[in-house]
Amino acid sequence: MNPTQKNLALKFSTLIVVTACFAVMATSLLISKNFRNILTHWGEDVQLTVYLSTDISAQGRDELEKYFKSHKDIGHFNLVTQDQALSDFRAQLASYAPDISKDDELLKMIPSSYQVKLKTEIATDAQSSILQSIATELKGRSGIDDVSYGQDWVEKYSAFVSAINLALNLVGIVVLCASIFVMSNAIRASVQVHRDEIVVLEMIGATASMIRKPFLKEGALLGLVASALSMAIAFGMYTVGKSIVNTRLSFLRIGEQVSFISPWMVAVVIIGGTVMGALASYLCVRKINDGYAAASQRA
Repeated sequence: MNPTQKNLALKFSTLIVVTACFAVMATSLLISKNFRNILTHWGEDVQLTVYLSTDISAQGRDELEKYFKSHKDIGHFNLVTQDQALSDFRAQLASYAPDISKDDELLKMIPSSYQVKLKTEIATDAQSSILQSIATELKGRSGIDDVSYGQDWVEKYSAFVSAINLALNLVGIVVLCASIFVMSNAIRASVQVHRDEIVVLEMIGATASMIRKPFLKEGALLGLVASALSMAIAFGMYTVGKSIVNTRLSFLRIGEQVSFISPWMVAVVIIGGTVMGALASYLCVRKINDGYAAASQRA
């Protein structure tokens, strides 16, 4: 195999490796985006449940509703009467435990409650402290038996998402450095194949930009093609993943939250890949026209 064929084979293998590197980064963006979407969606369903005492007066309810209306972070509240709670409880247990659903003495123990939701503009990561503060204030009021909110699992999921994002960022940095290194080696091999031509160009007084331009274009093209292919691979993985979520994981009801990365992010990845390819090329050819090729021949 002559040097030109070897160079073509190296370029092809480099394209495969760099495409795989970019695909890993694109997949990391896709995973991170959808985890955040799911966290935001589940965070919107978190609400505060205020269980009322059976002896609470109408005045006590009015004062409690005034508190809800005046609170700067509460967006919506709804009274669930004991009759409504009993009806919902019977409906839920009808097919699982029909005998319990007919036990009137047991069902009378279900209290009335208020379902309280925060304003939609409040960030998910800020909900925990706000709900905890509201719960602390309400527990000290008369006429309230208990206050609960399902925030623990959201906090754990949020911590999980943060850990995943950190890991993906670290992987992205490592893959980014690896892709630049691989592309640099490919351009360096191309420089060696064309070094005789470079020497001739240096001898006839060609400018640095004239000599560097073909290699910079080669690196930019490599980055462009690799990043574009990686987005196609990432979209294929997204299509398969969403199909699995909509069929085998339909009980989670998160299909609507699974989406592909935005068009502007696709453009950023492709443009970034092109720039990275040009940068990797520049690192190899920056000394050309400074006697680099002639010196390498003497060596």
